[in-house]
Amino acid sequence: MKIDQSRLRDLLATEPRPLSADELRREENVFFVGGNLAERQTLETLYESHYQCHASLFHLVFGDTDAFHNGELLARMIKKNFNAHLVGTIGFAAPASLIERAYAAGVDILDIPLPADPGEAELRSHSLQAARAVFPRWSVVSTLEACAAPAGATIAGIDSLLAAEVLPLVTLSGAEARLSAEDAAGVFTHLGAAWKRAKAGVKPLLPLIRLTTPLVPAAPASALRGFINAIEDRRLLATSDLRRVLRVKEVEESYASSGL
Repeated sequence: MKIDQSRLRDLLATEPRPLSADELRREENVFFVGGNLAERQTLETLYESHYQCHASLFHLVFGDTDAFHNGELLARMIKKNFNAHLVGTIGFAAPASLIERAYAAGVDILDIPLPADPGEAELRSHSLQAARAVFPRWSVVSTLEACAAPAGATIAGIDSLLAAEVLPLVTLSGAEARLSAEDAAGVFTHLGAAWKRAKAGVKPLLPLIRLTTPLVPAAPASALRGFINAIEDRRLLATSDLRRVLRVKEVEESYASSGL
């Protein structure tokens, strides 16, 4: 992937829009779904927009622990009604039990962002480790805010996450003092190269990457390549769903054999 300099300048000049568990919005072909929203009204809105122009990715933002069950209901509703990958974001240090529940509800890819605060970042790193034991390889993500730390610290964070087989994403939100265009380009250049070295599976996340970063494919896709990519997307989605069914069944059988 390469840096789109025009896109980079736009991202640096735009006030970021934070994720919210109380908001439903669509940006290009990505749906952002708040985990605190009412199920029926949300489904009606998603149907109306999706079938006018299909979305490629759904991004569910879970609420806090008390509202987590509502997010589970929405995850199941999305997986039942739409044939697309579902990303879930948990913006706090979640215990392993909630991570298991998110996976069982239908989340294909789980994002646990790492904040700038060292104490909270340490707590969330334990959640990332727990998620790695539940989700398939490269299905655990952690978003770093490039503007919340010096470029060198963000680059070190990228490498550390990849070493733990956690897929790093980078956004340009999070602080008033923004990076220079040169430093931001350096961070994203390193990110793209690091993904390639680690052979990280970023394909299901490409709609989100195109929306939130200046990274673009090195060469435009041909019609044949687009057709092949569509088939590959369906294969990846089917594989993700099958793994979930098998894991949930394994856990249920384990509980049953233990008399729980």
